Amino acid sequence: MYYFITLFFILLAAKGTFFAFYNVCWLLMDVVIIWIGIENDRFHKSDVRLFFYFTLVYVAYCSFRSIFFTGLSFSFWASDITFLFKYILSSFLLCALLRDQTIHYLSKVIIQLAIISLFFYCIQLISGDFIYAMGKALNIPPRPHDKLYVNFVVFTFVKEHLVQNSGFSWEPGAFGFFLNTGLILHLLTTKFAFDKKAKWLALAILTTLSTTAFIGLLVIILMSLRANGVKYSKILFFVAPLLLIAVVELPFLFNKVVSIYHSDEQDIKNINFLNKYYLERGASMPLNRFSSMILLNKLFGPNLILGVSNLYDQSVPILKNMNISNGIADIMAKFGVVGLGSMLYSSFLLFKNYTRSIELSLYGILLIVVLGFGECIFVLPLMTCFFFLHYYSSPEEIYVSFSSEDPNYNVISLSE
Repeated sequence: MYYFITLFFILLAAKGTFFAFYNVCWLLMDVVIIWIGIENDRFHKSDVRLFFYFTLVYVAYCSFRSIFFTGLSFSFWASDITFLFKYILSSFLLCALLRDQTIHYLSKVIIQLAIISLFFYCIQLISGDFIYAMGKALNIPPRPHDKLYVNFVVFTFVKEHLVQNSGFSWEPGAFGFFLNTGLILHLLTTKFAFDKKAKWLALAILTTLSTTAFIGLLVIILMSLRANGVKYSKILFFVAPLLLIAVVELPFLFNKVVSIYHSDEQDIKNINFLNKYYLERGASMPLNRFSSMILLNKLFGPNLILGVSNLYDQSVPILKNMNISNGIADIMAKFGVVGLGSMLYSSFLLFKNYTRSIELSLYGILLIVVLGFGECIFVLPLMTCFFFLHYYSSPEEIYVSFSSEDPNYNVISLSE
C-alpha cells in the first residue's frame, strides 16, 4: 500500500505523464493518503501542529511581500497559496504517512524505476523509432503540443534526446535529478555503502548524459569517499587526475558548459529580437542555465531576496513566452533567497541527522545546488519533501569517519 502511494507520488512529481497536469490527480492522492493515514492511525497531533506552523509562516511571508514589496494583484498571492496546498501539502502528507520510512520508500521506488528505464533505454539505443511508435500505439496523452515526446508512465522518449535516457521524467536532466536524489537517500540508509542498488542508480545516471547529473554524481562519490574515511590527500592523488581528464575530454562536461555560457551571452544581448522571433512563430523561447539566471537577475534584481510570486513569469511581459531552465534562479524568483535558504537549511538538518557531520551535510547541500542549477526542480514535490524529512528521520546512531590533519580530531569509522 505504502509502496504504491510512493510510486504514484514520484510519477506525479516527475511530470512525465499526462495525469501530472490534472489537479484532480493531486487531489485524489491527497485524499487517499489522508484516508489511509486515518485508517491506520498514522497521523498525530504533532503532525497537524507542524503543518499548521509551516502554513502560518508561509502565508505570512507571502502576504508580507505581496503587500509591502511586490504590489502585484490578488491573483499572484492566490497562486502562492495554491502552491502550498497543491504541492507542499502533498509532500507533507507523504512524509507524515510514511514517517521514518519515507526515505526508504522514496529511494526504493526510484531505484526500481531506474532499472526499468535501463531496459527501455537499451531498446531506445537500438531503435528510437520503435520506442516512439510503441508510445504512439499506446496512445497515452503526452505533454500538450509536443509531437516529439511520448510517455508510457514509466518511461519517456524525446526525439531531441536520441541517445539520452529520460526515464520516467520529462527529459534527461530532470531524470538525473531524481536519480541523484534517490542515490543520496539510499546511501544515507546504507551508511554510504555502494551496494548493487547504488551501482544501478549510478549506471542510470551515466545514461542521462546530463552535465548536472554527472557533476551531482561526482559530488556523491566525493561524499561517499569522505564518509568512508578516505583522506583528501588520497582523493587528490588518485581521483582528481581521472576527474580532470573526464571533465576536459568528455564533450558534455567542460566543453559543453563553456559553449552554453558563450551562447547564453549572445542570447541575452539579443533577447528582445529572439523573443519576438519565437513569438511570431507561435513558439516559446528556450533559455539555457546561465541566460535564465542573468535575465531574471536583470528583471527582478533586489526582489530576488524575497521573491516575486509563484507566477513571476506573468508579472513581466517578456517572460510570458520564455522557458526558464535554471532551478536556482526559478526558486529565487518564486520564493526568494529566503525560500531557497529555508529549503537548503531543512536539507542540511536531514543530512546532519544521518551523517552526524557538518562536512558531509555541506556536500549534501552542494549536491542539491548543483542539481538545481540545471533544472527547475526546487518546486517539485520530491524537493519540497525536504522541508519535512528531517522531522521524520530517525536514523540509527551513525558515526562518520573523517581524516583530519588535526591530531586532536576524534573520528570513528562507519566500518567499525
